[in-house]
Amino acid sequence: MKNTYYITQRELYAYFASPIAYIMMAFFLAFSGALFSLFVTSNPTQVEVNTIMRSWTSSVGFFLLIFLSIVTIRLIAEEQKTGTLELLLTSPVRDWQVVIGKFLATVVLLLFTLLFTVIYILMMLIFGGKADWGPIFSGYLGLLLIGGVSASFGILASSLTQSQAVAAVIGILVSIVLWFLSALFVSGGASSTEWWSTALSYASLQSHVDSFARGSPDLKDLFYYVTLIVLFLGATIQVLKMRRGE
Repeated sequence: MKNTYYITQRELYAYFASPIAYIMMAFFLAFSGALFSLFVTSNPTQVEVNTIMRSWTSSVGFFLLIFLSIVTIRLIAEEQKTGTLELLLTSPVRDWQVVIGKFLATVVLLLFTLLFTVIYILMMLIFGGKADWGPIFSGYLGLLLIGGVSASFGILASSLTQSQAVAAVIGILVSIVLWFLSALFVSGGASSTEWWSTALSYASLQSHVDSFARGSPDLKDLFYYVTLIVLFLGATIQVLKMRRGE
């Protein structure tokens, strides 16, 4: 675990030593803040606050995929290009420690970014809003899980190529397809009773956001996000093992 901690620390330093993290955080906060202001009414009641959080969580979740796809492109692709990945893999560090360390650093960056959005909630309360904290906390949990899925796939995309541009394109395109999977393939007239229609609907990232935004997270939605995170991280570990020659 000590190696994982050092890798996490190293990647966090790299994030905040580069302007790209600050630029992307600024864009994300500006976008999420603009969305929040659109959903807020002059004197929101508790019911309206819940509606605001539900709409905001779903909308921000999609933008979060783009944000993290761009942030994670350098994690392995840059090291492959500069040759430092080979040095890292030949050191007494396990592949899973490298992957988990980079993933945890991204999650910490995500938490730090989401922390700033709490200002929107506080401003809403200051101006007379009455918040139901259940949907708020579960909404943030949903955003954290969506971010975890995007981060884990972004790391996988970064491990597949030395080009950060290619990694970004792969990460963004796959994230968009995963988000709109149900709408792209099911809404074309397919019956909801067909097995493949149901499967695609379940595989869509968007279809699992609503329970968190409502304040009543479903166990199957939590299982879905965690499964994708484990699957993508596991695939990245296998890619590094192949590069190590195992």
